[in-house]
Amino acid sequence: MNVNKNTNVNVERKCERKIEIEEIARGLIAAAWRFYDARFQTGNGGNLSARYPGKDWMIVKGTDVAFAEISEETLIIADFDGNVISGSVKPSKESLLHGALYKKLPCVNAIMHCHSPWATGWASTGQPLEFATYHSALKLKGEIAVFDSGTYAVPAEFFPVILAHFDRWPEAKAFLLKGHGQVALGKNITDAAYNAELVEETAQIAVIARLLRGKN
Repeated sequence: MNVNKNTNVNVERKCERKIEIEEIARGLIAAAWRFYDARFQTGNGGNLSARYPGKDWMIVKGTDVAFAEISEETLIIADFDGNVISGSVKPSKESLLHGALYKKLPCVNAIMHCHSPWATGWASTGQPLEFATYHSALKLKGEIAVFDSGTYAVPAEFFPVILAHFDRWPEAKAFLLKGHGQVALGKNITDAAYNAELVEETAQIAVIARLLRGKN
C-alpha cells in the first residue's frame, strides 16, 4: 500500500510540475507578444526567459526567433550554461547572461531583454538612468547602470562586471547595455515585463525632462 501511495504522490507531483511549466511557457508567450505589439522589440532580436522550478535550468527563447513567433515549439529548456535539455532549436545568444544572472540572484525567476528605443537611447549617454518620477524610484530601486561590453552579445568575460553591480545594488531591477538595450529582472515574467515597461517609460520621461531643462 505504501508503494502505491508513494507512486500516486509522485504522479501527482509530476502532473503539478507539468502544469506549472505550461503556465510559465504561456506567460513567456504572452509577454513576448505584448512587447512586440508595443514595439518594444521588433525583428528577431531580444530575449526572455524564466527559471525552471526545482532545477538549475531555464525556459528560454530560441535564437533568431521573433517575439511574435514565440510558441511552445520555439521555447527551449537549457541549463544555466546554455546546454539544451529539451527543445529543437538553439537557445538565444543571450542565454548565457541569463544563466549567470540566475546563478547570482536566486530570487530572480524571470528576465526580459529587449531593445526598447527610449531605454536604448538613454544607454548611449553611458550614465545611470535618472529616476524621473517618484514611482520609478520606488519600484525600480537601486541604480539602473549602463554597461558597455563593446559587442552585440555580452561575452562571458564581461559577466563579472555586470554581476558585481548586484553586490552594490542587490535590489536593482534592471540594467542597460550601451548600443544594445535593456535587461529587466522579476519574480516572474509578468513582474520582469512590468519592470522593463517602467524602465522604458522612465527613460522617455528622463530624456524629455532633460530637453526641457536644456541639459545635454
